[in-house]
Amino acid sequence: MRIKKILLPFDGSPLSKKALDLAKDIARNFNAELTLFMVIPIYYPIGDSILVSSAAVNYRYFLKTLKQEGEKKIGKVVEKCREQGVKVNYKIANDDVTNAILKEAKRTRTDLIIMGSRRMTGISSIKRLGSTARHVSEHATCPVTLVH
Repeated sequence: MRIKKILLPFDGSPLSKKALDLAKDIARNFNAELTLFMVIPIYYPIGDSILVSSAAVNYRYFLKTLKQEGEKKIGKVVEKCREQGVKVNYKIANDDVTNAILKEAKRTRTDLIIMGSRRMTGISSIKRLGSTARHVSEHATCPVTLVH
């Protein structure tokens, strides 16, 4: 298997940082390009009330702020990766998280997705049926590595 492009959904959580460590190693070993992909979840105001338009205006401001903060934080991570000899870039999207990951992987012809996933047991694992990691792993057109 030849790996040229790795996609890492990254939100700064401990699990995404753990996945980043693995992704950096694989990227260096295969001389692959690593893309850190941050997704700001989409929000749809619902209804006809005057409050909806107010919520939409506030959401646009909130979205702009989240994107600016995300770029600052992910920019620092990208810089550290480059210092460690990793070919890396980043992208920030505003969409449904799962669909954004799948679309980006397909659009960029990603060879491998590496992402964090909470390990749940018992009844929690049944509730997890809609989780992002599971949905991505079931629908991706490339291999997916889940890091616990």
